[in-house]
Amino acid sequence: MEDFKKWWFKKFVEKPHLGLHQFREAMEHLEGKTRNCYERPLHPDLDKDGSFVDMMVHDGCFVVQLILADPDHDFSKMGRHISDEIFHDLLLLENQLPFFVLLKLYSMINPNPGPTGHLNVCLATSALKFFEVYPCSSPINTATTRHLLDLVHTTFQPSEIRDEEKVPCRDPINTIKHLLRSVRTTFHPSETQAEAESSQNSMPSATELEDAGIHLLSVPIPEMKIQEQRKLCMFGITFDNGTKELKIPTLQVDDSTERLFRNFMAYEQFLPWEVPTYFVDYVVFIDDLINTSKDVELLRKRRIIGNLLGNDEAVTQMFKKMGGSISYNAEKFYYKDIASQVNEHCKKDWNIWKAKLKKDYFNTPWSLISFLAALVLLLLNILQTIFSVLSYYHQSRGAHGPGPEKNFGPSPRPGPNPKYGSKILPRPDPRKNS
Repeated sequence: MEDFKKWWFKKFVEKPHLGLHQFREAMEHLEGKTRNCYERPLHPDLDKDGSFVDMMVHDGCFVVQLILADPDHDFSKMGRHISDEIFHDLLLLENQLPFFVLLKLYSMINPNPGPTGHLNVCLATSALKFFEVYPCSSPINTATTRHLLDLVHTTFQPSEIRDEEKVPCRDPINTIKHLLRSVRTTFHPSETQAEAESSQNSMPSATELEDAGIHLLSVPIPEMKIQEQRKLCMFGITFDNGTKELKIPTLQVDDSTERLFRNFMAYEQFLPWEVPTYFVDYVVFIDDLINTSKDVELLRKRRIIGNLLGNDEAVTQMFKKMGGSISYNAEKFYYKDIASQVNEHCKKDWNIWKAKLKKDYFNTPWSLISFLAALVLLLLNILQTIFSVLSYYHQSRGAHGPGPEKNFGPSPRPGPNPKYGSKILPRPDPRKNS
């Protein structure tokens, strides 16, 4: 790649209206400011006299010419391998040049800013067009742009978040100092707290969610209206607690997906702890949904994932590797509310039983009709049995009538009480009455 850049730059400076000394002079004025944007120490070769300025001129002009789509240097004709390599090389974290360097070179190469009259807007628009990335909301505030990776990363941010939680631009001197740091310098939550919050954000896999009655639905962004696309973007995952619908924008997975995601995730790992990390949180969310290739198969059938790799297991391993190598702020997890609602639903056994009953016995309209018909038939049989028993009972009573009363003779006269004794009265004499 470096040999290719040198060859291209030699062809570039041969143009009559461009002079190498002009670019070097402009970059020498920005050398100190640019050096302060990188974490020390720099590569030894860049500490040599003039080497750092040469790097700024060569790499900067190369990037600007790519963005401008110079017809004399159409890189798309060099083969897919070279084009893809250049494309990804420009987004590597360690290859970023400060945006003000590119802006200065852009003003020298293309002094006509176009109808807008703003060089920074023209440069940003041309760069996004080159990367085939289009803003999800209102135009980006290029005054806060740090470098190309930051520009593309900001473009993917959800519109409502970008408008409400825009991160203040750092001092230009510190624009890229964060690129080579290995740890964050801001406060981290305790490990116990982080682990507890992380476990709360974890969700069941895609197959487990469907078994619990969660409906997985895709949202094909290209088929939406422009206004809806700007509101949604790739991070616009939603959950309706009433209908139990989990809607996820379609993700096309190809050979470049992992490399691009890792670039954005690496960039987010060096941002301050309180800054939202959309790519990291998105990977954590999708990684929870994918435990096995069966989950990928289900997501593919639901058109949530477009698998251009041709192998579901490859997608599974890709997200496992990406999800297992990152840390994230569980307290500010972008999908925290969704995870909480989904987990609350899955904790209830009745939801799982109801979903299983529906899946096993009522998966088609005909099965429901058959069940209702069988239920009606069962009720009719029960009623028929009850009426048959009652009818038999009444018929039995009518045939035999009431039974005769039994005569056990007169009741015996009470005798004397042997315990207390009694006085026997004499029998009356009938002759005395006469």
